[in-house]
Amino acid sequence: MDILSSILSGLSGGGKIPLSEAKSSAPNQMGCYRIYLGGKLMYVGKAEDGIRKRFVQYYNGTTAHYPSAQSIYEHRDEVKVSWQVLDSREACRETERRWIDDYAPEWNAQKGWGG
Repeated sequence: MDILSSILSGLSGGGKIPLSEAKSSAPNQMGCYRIYLGGKLMYVGKAEDGIRKRFVQYYNGTTAHYPSAQSIYEHRDEVKVSWQVLDSREACRETERRWIDDYAPEWNAQKGWGG
């Protein structure tokens, strides 16, 4: 998959690409993202300072001081991601909250969210 296809599939919300690709191809816009391991949704989050920036942080381990980020870092070459660009911090927070409530991802529960 070329970079343009990766970006478009991630933005559409339906595509999943490796974190290693997303750290250079995801948009530097705010939004929410989903992280999958073995096809299973493991984590959802928001990136108010830019989706690409957040993916770089996960890949480099610079946010690995809390359990969910540590899990992402430990599996950084195995996880796939998708994202949705949003236009406000409020939209990011609401979307993240809704996804956590709807899907109860395992790694969000480590953070105190979800089921």
